[in-house]
Amino acid sequence: MDDHEKENECNRNKDRSPSPGVKSTAVVKYTAFQSPVGYARLQCNTDLNLPPSNWGGIDTYGLKQIITRDSGLSSFRMAHMFPDCVGEVDVISDAECIKKLLKLPYQPNGTVSMMVHRVENTLLLDDFDVYEYLMKSEWSWLKDFFYENILKTMSEKERMSLMLAPSPSSALQLTHKFLSHSVVERPQPLPSVVPHTPMCLAGPYLPEPETRPEEPANEKSFNRNVLWTFEDIHMLIGSNLPIFGDKDRPCVSLRLRDAREPINVLTGIDYWLDNLMCNVPEVLMCYHLDGIVQKYEPMKTEELPNMENSRFSPKVIRNVAQNILSFLKSNATKAGHTYWLFKGPHDDVVKLYDLTSLCPDDMDNPFTTPVAMLLYRVARNMRLMNRSKHVRQLLEHVVELLQEERYPQIVASSHYMLADLYVPATTNPACPNFKDESSDSEEESDFGDYAEFPPHTKSDGDGGSERDKGDNNNVEIVSEATDKRASGGAALSLQRRGDGARGLALRDIGHRRSARRTNEKIKTDDNKGLGLEPATRCGRALKHALKGLKALHHLTIDKSKEEERERLRQQIIIEEQHPKMANPYEPISMNYEPLKSKKDAKEHVSRSRRRKRERKNTDKSGNCLIESKSNIDKNAILVRKENNTLPNWHEPNRDDNFAWKLHLKTLLYEKICLAYATLAEYSYSHEQFGFSLKYIDLASKCQKLLSNMIIKSRVVDAGCLIGRVGDNFFQLSKHWASLEQFKKQFETDHDIDGQIKVEIENDMAEEIDGDAGDEFELEIALPLSETEAMLSSCRYYERAERAAADVTHKRDELLRRRASVCNELAVRYMHDAQQIYIKYVEEADQNDPKVKLLQEQFLTFSRRSSECLDEATTIFEQVKDVPNLALLYCNKARYMRFKAHCDQGSFNSEKRSLYSQAEELYSSALKLLGPRESCGAVSVWDLVSWELSCHLYTRAVLMQDCPSIYANEVTEVADAFRHALKYCPLSPGPRQYLYQFRAAMIYHRLGSLYHSQYRATAAEGARRRGLLLATCAQYERAALQFAALEDAAMFLTVRLEHVAALEAHAAVSPNLKLKALQNAIELLRQCHSIMKVLKDRDPDDHKEVPKSEDGDEKTLKDEHSLLCLYENRLNFILKSIIQYCRSKSNKDYEKMTVMYKKLYCASLKIKKSDNVRLYAASICDVLTAMDEISKEFE
Repeated sequence: MDDHEKENECNRNKDRSPSPGVKSTAVVKYTAFQSPVGYARLQCNTDLNLPPSNWGGIDTYGLKQIITRDSGLSSFRMAHMFPDCVGEVDVISDAECIKKLLKLPYQPNGTVSMMVHRVENTLLLDDFDVYEYLMKSEWSWLKDFFYENILKTMSEKERMSLMLAPSPSSALQLTHKFLSHSVVERPQPLPSVVPHTPMCLAGPYLPEPETRPEEPANEKSFNRNVLWTFEDIHMLIGSNLPIFGDKDRPCVSLRLRDAREPINVLTGIDYWLDNLMCNVPEVLMCYHLDGIVQKYEPMKTEELPNMENSRFSPKVIRNVAQNILSFLKSNATKAGHTYWLFKGPHDDVVKLYDLTSLCPDDMDNPFTTPVAMLLYRVARNMRLMNRSKHVRQLLEHVVELLQEERYPQIVASSHYMLADLYVPATTNPACPNFKDESSDSEEESDFGDYAEFPPHTKSDGDGGSERDKGDNNNVEIVSEATDKRASGGAALSLQRRGDGARGLALRDIGHRRSARRTNEKIKTDDNKGLGLEPATRCGRALKHALKGLKALHHLTIDKSKEEERERLRQQIIIEEQHPKMANPYEPISMNYEPLKSKKDAKEHVSRSRRRKRERKNTDKSGNCLIESKSNIDKNAILVRKENNTLPNWHEPNRDDNFAWKLHLKTLLYEKICLAYATLAEYSYSHEQFGFSLKYIDLASKCQKLLSNMIIKSRVVDAGCLIGRVGDNFFQLSKHWASLEQFKKQFETDHDIDGQIKVEIENDMAEEIDGDAGDEFELEIALPLSETEAMLSSCRYYERAERAAADVTHKRDELLRRRASVCNELAVRYMHDAQQIYIKYVEEADQNDPKVKLLQEQFLTFSRRSSECLDEATTIFEQVKDVPNLALLYCNKARYMRFKAHCDQGSFNSEKRSLYSQAEELYSSALKLLGPRESCGAVSVWDLVSWELSCHLYTRAVLMQDCPSIYANEVTEVADAFRHALKYCPLSPGPRQYLYQFRAAMIYHRLGSLYHSQYRATAAEGARRRGLLLATCAQYERAALQFAALEDAAMFLTVRLEHVAALEAHAAVSPNLKLKALQNAIELLRQCHSIMKVLKDRDPDDHKEVPKSEDGDEKTLKDEHSLLCLYENRLNFILKSIIQYCRSKSNKDYEKMTVMYKKLYCASLKIKKSDNVRLYAASICDVLTAMDEISKEFE
């Protein structure tokens, strides 16, 4: 059946209400017996006075319930059985209490005495026998109040009506016999397990609430628990109405009536309400005379309000229900308070007293303990079913109402649950993802009233809420026209009484409420939410856990601790050896949640609530995140998933104080450990490494205690916890400038932290026998230097590796982290060695003892750097971490270059060998990574390639700068430059400028190399011509690169060197002199674009040019000198061309002479200036003029 068909079926059920005049539906939540049961009509003249054959036997249908009064707080028993209804329904009560209230307009002389409690948005109603409490206790304040405000105003007859109810009357006894006679089949009692129980969360055992001594031990459940919806009111009621059925009447209630007495209106209302509450469509009345059966008369439930002599209006009953509920919800607002709803025999007002507020501070409140126990029970069950919207407020009332000296188990358990609300057991320290459950308050009641949770301070005898002091003292309720009342009828008023009570007048209690009724919410304190900040929630959880530990100090143990400890130890051993096995003949009950539970629940949820709930679910569905890629730190402290507080033994016995003390203490320490682990991760993620180390230290102490107690428990993973210590020490080395701040954090102890330390130390001495394990003995102390911080980090990583030896992926991750620190440590040692080397070089006297000390320190740091690099390499090879291994090869290569740099000699064979080893390491790194296109770590590949390019460039420059040694090895130097160019990445990116500058420098260096070889070659021939071509080609490439970078100085340097090469060629080659000089002039004229760059450059813009590693900046002349040289070479070459042309007699040369003379005259117009911009501007003007002259001669 789809959802639409189910909804139609639900609507049809509502249309078949036993009384169509009002809306009424009933859903059975639990039944103790099979119903309906078969029955037979008794023959006429059957004597009911005679006991039936089944008389006195086992009550297999609950018929005896009709002659016994329910005792105790039945509403709380129902709330305990069905915690899913608490907060969802408006009222939980016995059916008799509901009927007594609804009959008020028709029973003006009746008496009402009920206790009212509020849990969330639900009212719990119970009969309150005042005399029972007054006679069995010595509570003088209640006696005085009762006498002064109630008994004093009553007559003797009225006082007698308040006495305890008499024993069952003869009429009830006769009814019992009648029903027993009528039963024809004997059903077997159903199992007493409550069905339809929502799925509970897995959680630790927590103690049951303690029973009051004055409560009867044999409290019985109702025959039936029903969710009754009467108009817009939702109630969970307990009913004992027997329901019968046969083939003609499948569902009917049986009633025995005296034929001589007419049915009065109160009896009619009783029959009608009983049938409505149980959804029974008709009643079968059996009339008798002195116990002799006369006849049967069936009657539909809807006809009961119209019986002769007992007419009543169902709408009046409806109005009474709505008015009383509105009155109670508006005034019984304080959770944890006990209210007394009272009406005397002739009172015209129903009064509501707040007994909790009336109790003096120095007197015992008779209701404090039972109310607190029942609030604890409801809160505990709600928490187990993950319905924690108001659990915090309930538990806070429990710990405020109960004395921890008398009820240490319950107080400690309440504090544990409060701590668990703030930091649930499923919390992941790395990503707590806390949700503020208190903000989840969209589900309002139809009356809009929410429970108020004020501090437990005694008021001045006023039982009303604070908002009652406002303008809400009178609420008018206008009657409905269909009730045949005058439109100007008297108003129903809520009155404030002089005795501190709130009153509800009865004169018009049956009138319909006006649509303009007060509908104000009593809002909870906005500041009392659980909060979202991990630091705040963990702090509150620690506060409650500490209070729980202190409460356990009051738990008394009859025997000596040694005896109890040994007994418990033996018990655990026995249960480990003889585990509890399943009975093969009994099915294993499984808690499950129906797939269509939400649809089924619609029968007892009003339309307005359903709309709000659906709207709420719709709003929240859009915010649901599904993590495809987790951002959680994989190195964070992990909570052990297999943690189980009671792995081998079962729930302790109720009176086993020692076992409960250990059990609760274990739970509380687990919570403390989890809270500190979460705080440690939170502090680490916010770079508060001092706090993180402090919280890890506290968590480790707590875990050490848990690991060595009789009930052993493991909350955090040792490898992760110790590994995080290593992380913190490593971060200290990276943030060494803030050490003082971290030191202050580490040494700062909050008051709660200090008290928890004391508790841990005391329990370590009390609970642990013999030597405790040292796995969690961290002994954290802040380092004195950066190097010491990294060394400490490595030591803790090694400890973590031993702790995680059985888990491969964790051990490998810890190995990687240790290798990374070793690599950083090697870099640090290398840096320190460089600093010492600089000092060593600066010393003039090499025989000074200080110099020898520096040399020893240099060698020591160099050796340590090498050892750390080797250790890191071994680890990365072990875990097969290719990218990190490639980076480590880079660092080892850098170490080789560092050693070569520290060799003060020339580029000898030893230095050459070190550079060769470095090149091999770089090549090995690239080989490990593979081709760039298929490499998984492109950034690492680019870094290694760049390092190799820098290495080859540096090596080539060093060889080039030693022409006396490597004059004949030009090919090797050129190859080194070419390889450096090959590995220089030119792809776009943030370092693209640096890469392009390095490529331009390589071209420049190659050009200079070939240029020097050209000058050194005296013999004319193919080699010399080849060197010239190579020189010009490399200079041209370098010039193009520098022009793209707009580096004017380097461009002019390269261009002038190129011109110098052409001038040298012209000097030794007469036949090619003119061509060479003309090419030189063309090159100089092509500098127009770079001159514009100099002219247009912002004077404040000093673009920083990357400098080469070997000091190329020494060869760079400043821009002004370069411009002077440029002008000089331009003039000189033009003059040389003119002289050459004049030496020839050809007409073409004459023409060329004229043109070059004009060009020369133009070049003389360059105006020198100390200002580079003006100088460049003048050159730009001259070059433009020269272009115009050249066009004239084309």
